[in-house]
Amino acid sequence: MRANIGLMDILFPMFDLVFDFWPFLLVSSVINARRNLLRTALAIWAFLGLMRLVLVFNPTPITQSLLIPEPQSTGWFLVVGAVLGLVQLGVIARNVLRAPGGKFGRVATVDDLLALSPREFEEMVADLYRAYGHDAKRTGSLGDHGVDVRVRAANGEKWVVQCKRWRTPVGEPVVRDFYGMMQHEKADKGAIVAVRGFTPQAREWARGKPIILYDGNEFLRAWKRAVKPAGSTKTASAPATDAAQPSPTPALASDPPLCPACGVPMVLRVASTGEHRGKPFYGCPNYPRCREIQPVPDRPDTSAK
Repeated sequence: MRANIGLMDILFPMFDLVFDFWPFLLVSSVINARRNLLRTALAIWAFLGLMRLVLVFNPTPITQSLLIPEPQSTGWFLVVGAVLGLVQLGVIARNVLRAPGGKFGRVATVDDLLALSPREFEEMVADLYRAYGHDAKRTGSLGDHGVDVRVRAANGEKWVVQCKRWRTPVGEPVVRDFYGMMQHEKADKGAIVAVRGFTPQAREWARGKPIILYDGNEFLRAWKRAVKPAGSTKTASAPATDAAQPSPTPALASDPPLCPACGVPMVLRVASTGEHRGKPFYGCPNYPRCREIQPVPDRPDTSAK
């Protein structure tokens, strides 16, 4: 018992002296931290808070401080801790919302995309690029020159993206203007994400150019591949119009594979020449710059039991 009393007799004045300098200790620890400044500040604050809690049981209450008089010192200490805690909660909430599927986990159909605000749709598109390992940022409405999302690809290329949450297919003039904007921006590649797809003329004009055209269903398939857990059976709705599809889609089609060279979802095509004429295959949307292809898995035979 005497040993415990003797120990506390030493700890009380020591903790009292250290706590007197809590502003200096907190600021200096953050300045010296090379990374994770917020976590460092919270850890130091918690350590000092433990000292202050021990001092509550001091038979001789704290009446003065070398830097800030009491009880103002303890009051400001609690205020700083509350601010640090709120900032940490904000960071956690931001990370949850920016995580793939965090804010848009229930978006599964074209109608769900149309129900989003223009800003939300652009944020969802940026989230998808981030989910595939690229650095994507929404530009906002001022001075964007027709660019809604700017992407610094994992391979170092500069990509620009335009988001069209229209209720009608995007036509050729929009694609032509976008291509001119790409040249002005000196972008390596560009993509237009249009919820209701594109006219046949728009798709034909984009053929052979470094432009990827995603309709709502193609975008949702890429989204599901990036954010849905394995084994999920939730699928997107049917396309709004056959004209919006880049190629015929047989019943055996599933989520398209990623292009091994470009890292983007491939599109389903049908061979028009050669020994495989009439057979479907997956091709890179960046053709002819990228000629990667993938076979379509054979449809399982369910006729035999």
